[in-house]
Amino acid sequence: MIDVPEECRSKAPAHLRNLAHKHGLTVSPAERQMLLNAAAEIEGSEEAYVVLVSEIRGLREKLANTERNLRATLELVPRRDHLNRKSPS
Repeated sequence: MIDVPEECRSKAPAHLRNLAHKHGLTVSPAERQMLLNAAAEIEGSEEAYVVLVSEIRGLREKLANTERNLRATLELVPRRDHLNRKSPS
C-alpha cells in the first residue's frame, strides 16, 4: 500500500466505512458492501494519484538533467556561424 500524505487523504473512506458498520444491520449486505467498495475505490484513486505525481516528478528531474547535459554539450561544440552567413555578392 502506498502512503498518501495525511493532508491529501480524503475523509470519505473512513466516513463510508463508519456508515457501513453503524448501519450494518439496517441496510442490506449488498448496500453495506457498496459502501465498503466505494471507500476502497477512493483510496485506490488516491494511491494511483500519488504514483502519478511521483512519476511526473521523476520525469521532470530527467528532463532537467537532459537539458543541462544538452547545454553543456552545446558549449563544447565549436560554433559554425560562418556556415549560416550569406556570402557577399
